[in-house]
Amino acid sequence: MNSSARPDLLSVKSAAEFRNWYWLKEELLMFCRARGLPSSGMKPQVADRIAAFLDGKPFEVTPQAVRGAQMPSEFTLETVIAKGWRCSPALGAFLRGVCGKTFHFNKPMRDFIHQGAGHTLLEAAEVYRASQGKDAPKREIPPQLEYNRHTREFYEAHPGATREQVLAAWWAKRGKSLNDV
Repeated sequence: MNSSARPDLLSVKSAAEFRNWYWLKEELLMFCRARGLPSSGMKPQVADRIAAFLDGKPFEVTPQAVRGAQMPSEFTLETVIAKGWRCSPALGAFLRGVCGKTFHFNKPMRDFIHQGAGHTLLEAAEVYRASQGKDAPKREIPPQLEYNRHTREFYEAHPGATREQVLAAWWAKRGKSLNDV
């Protein structure tokens, strides 16, 4: 981070200077509109587009940035997934009919749809079923979900524990008792 005062975004001349500062998404969108750049996408994509523009380089669309790829109006198990597919309601309804009413786009399924160009929906259904089985690997709980991590770890260390025991251990970990809350 640079120690001098933050410049006005419209006066920034290089990607290196741009990357020295934290910018709100609203500021990035304002810059895109002022310079005639597309303003769609997630904040990291918009920032990458601005950095490329400032360095005079073309902005390359990554596979994650491809949106709105044409999807068929009807699906079959033999339908081939194309690059840029979304986890749309229509696709979800089809897969719910194949995998059961509890189907949802979990992380393995979202990853498969987004990165599975060339594979079939039959293969997608197999990925979903494998992600739901007893032998499916447990997904990592992100660090910011500390309570969820505590709950999983407590139940693993104390099989058969009650919810009240989990809560008591959580509050003890935080230096409080259940009666304090």
